Amino acid sequence: MLRVLDHANDPGKGRDSEDRVGHRAAEGIAWIVDGATDMCATRLFPEAPSDAFWFADAAHDLLRTLPAGAPEAVVAALIDGLRERVEAHTGAPAGRIPPGDMPSAALTRLHVDPASKRMVFASFPDCTAIVLPAAGPARPVAKAPPRLDEQAQARALIAAGAEIPSVLRAQRAMMNRPDGYPVLSVHPAAAARLDLRTEPAAAGTRVLLCTDGFYRLVDMYGLYDDDGLIRAALDGGLAALVGRLRGFEADAAENARFGRFKTSDDAAALLLEIQ
Repeated sequence: MLRVLDHANDPGKGRDSEDRVGHRAAEGIAWIVDGATDMCATRLFPEAPSDAFWFADAAHDLLRTLPAGAPEAVVAALIDGLRERVEAHTGAPAGRIPPGDMPSAALTRLHVDPASKRMVFASFPDCTAIVLPAAGPARPVAKAPPRLDEQAQARALIAAGAEIPSVLRAQRAMMNRPDGYPVLSVHPAAAARLDLRTEPAAAGTRVLLCTDGFYRLVDMYGLYDDDGLIRAALDGGLAALVGRLRGFEADAAENARFGRFKTSDDAAALLLEIQ
C-alpha cells in the first residue's frame, strides 16, 4: 500500500531529537510527530532528555500499536492513551498539570483508504505534507491557517529583548481552549479540533511528510518551493537536504533576521510512494 523511499530525523544542534517518524506501510499508515519544545516551569519527566522527547516518544509508540480505524477514532484513542501514560508516570490527574507545562506535539498521520482510493491526512499544527502526483506538479496538502505569524513574533520578541520562555509558556496555556489553538496533547477536547484533509491515492503518487524544522528550507530560507523540495528529496535524498538546511543554522546572530526562536531545530521527514 505504501512504500518508504527515504526517511530522516536529525536533531537540532546539541539536542536529542524531539521529532518522530513512523509507518505501518503494509496497512497504508504513516505519521510524523514534532514534540513542542519544553517551556515548563517544572519538568514532568526528568529522567528523559526533555518532556517533549518523552511525549513524542509516547505518541510514536502508541501510533505503532493502536488498531487501524477512522482517523478521528484513532486520534481520540491516541489522546486517551497519552493521558493514561502521563497520569501513570506523574501519579496525578492530568488536570493538575499547570496549563503552560502541559506537554504537546504537532502531528500529521496519513492513512491510505483502499475503499475510497484516497489519502486521509489527520493533523494538528504544524507539520507539512506535500503530494506529488504521477503526472504534474506537487502541491502542499491544505491546512488551517496559523493562529499567529511565528517568524514575525520571533523577530519582535528578539528585537525587544523579551523573556521569550515566559511569553511562550503563557501561549502554551491556551492549547486546546476554545479561544486558543489546537494541538496534540492530553485534552479530550482536542480530538474534535483535528484537521482532516483528503487527496487522491493513485498508484505512483509520492508524499513527503516533514516537521517545521525541515520545512524551514521552504518557508524560512526560501531555498525551494513545495514542488522543488519533494523533487530534490527524490533526486538527492533527505540527508542531503538536511545538510543544506544546517548550513543556514550555524550562527545564532541570524535568529532575528530569519525570525527563529531556535537557531537549529529538529528536522524530520518521511518520503513515501503509493503502491
